Amino acid sequence: MKTNYWVLALWVAGSCTVGVTAQDSLPVPPVRTVAPIVHEPPPQAYADCKGKKAGDAIQHTTREGKVAAMCEDSPKGLVARPIQRKGLPLEGRAN
Repeated sequence: MKTNYWVLALWVAGSCTVGVTAQDSLPVPPVRTVAPIVHEPPPQAYADCKGKKAGDAIQHTTREGKVAAMCEDSPKGLVARPIQRKGLPLEGRAN
């Protein structure tokens, strides 16, 4: 028995076309928006500024060690914000 490859090829091509057509008619899901990620400072950032005032330079304790920081106002009180010089890593951090 001789296989007619042209018939087989047309049958496969027709099957693929029907699949694409059926998929194109599916409803499009709505676009979901993602809320921005808000990072909360660690409790230690608040503790390091206790008894200080806004603008005071301090040494802030992090998991990597101590880094230069400045106390800044925040909605929850004074918080230490590490000072990062342009193009340089934070002081005290391993590269």
